[in-house]
Amino acid sequence: MKFLCLFILTGISKVMALDAVVTVLETPMLKTNSYDAPVVQYLRKGDVIKVHPSLNNTEEYDHLAPAPEKLAKLKKEMDESQEWNQDPLFRGRETKSKIDDEFLPTLDRQGNVVYVIRDHLYVYFTNQKELNQTVLKKDPTDYRLEEPLEKTYPLYSNTGYRGQFLIGLTQPYYESYPYLSNVKTKGYTSPIDINMTLLRKAYDHSSDRFFFGGTANVRTFSNTYTLFNGNNAKEQGLKFGLGPYITYDAYKGTQNRINLYGSINVYLFNQLNVSQQNGAIEEQRNYRTISFAPRIGVQYHRKAILPEIDFILGTSMEMEPATTYRTKSAANRDDWWVSRGNDKFMTRTTFTLSGYLGLQSAY
Repeated sequence: MKFLCLFILTGISKVMALDAVVTVLETPMLKTNSYDAPVVQYLRKGDVIKVHPSLNNTEEYDHLAPAPEKLAKLKKEMDESQEWNQDPLFRGRETKSKIDDEFLPTLDRQGNVVYVIRDHLYVYFTNQKELNQTVLKKDPTDYRLEEPLEKTYPLYSNTGYRGQFLIGLTQPYYESYPYLSNVKTKGYTSPIDINMTLLRKAYDHSSDRFFFGGTANVRTFSNTYTLFNGNNAKEQGLKFGLGPYITYDAYKGTQNRINLYGSINVYLFNQLNVSQQNGAIEEQRNYRTISFAPRIGVQYHRKAILPEIDFILGTSMEMEPATTYRTKSAANRDDWWVSRGNDKFMTRTTFTLSGYLGLQSAY
């Protein structure tokens, strides 16, 4: 009969206790609920321990409890009661625990009460309460080095950087100055587009896929027009822009990668030089503006064609909103220009498709 009672009591204690799993690489069992307490034992990731069942207490009926004054009085009376102190059921009773506590009580190998850091555990409540726990995104106890190790290990060197140099061609720029005479013929060239980009790996991004940084862009082009009034016009464009740049490796293989990116170029210098010539008479004016152009694209990376050098082949789509070009230079021929003084004209929103190739240094 005694063995039966002991078995039942043991079973009840196991049912009442809650399971918790260690979610960090290593966590200590502390003698008291303090970070300075002596370490009794170490737990490893995946170890399952028993924690105090009071963590699963419900507060649904707390409004039915006695008033705090009355509750304190009852507790004092029980503590002073001889029967209460003699009853082995209440001897060595533990303080109730809450899921928000910094330390949770459990038992070590000798059955002594020890404490484990709450953030290092995931408690199995088997109800909605289980989903309200805060789980660490980064393991503060994981001291292991990520593989593959750097070539310079164990010497320190800066890593997680990418530098790109790209050169390519874009669709012709079809916007032009609104000449007073109709255009007879048009000649377009594909603008040359040069990009230089410096990137750094995003913090806490262990997959080494997401990078952010800045880019510098230079674009130049030249278009020619023949007008019905006999003039030959030439437009030379030059842009220089800076802006933020983000990139993500959608596919990451050993030798081949597919990269998606987005950037915004702010063209702080955007000039269009317009010149008209008729025989020996020539006149030109510089029109300038400040504009911006969002860009999205995709790149193919072939890794290590040379030591630490990657080959890049890519394409992009850029959108430049409507903008107004202005000039302050005066003109001599009022029949060639819309205005001889502070002339201006507006372009339409343009979409430009480009293709390019280049090199990347990743370290």
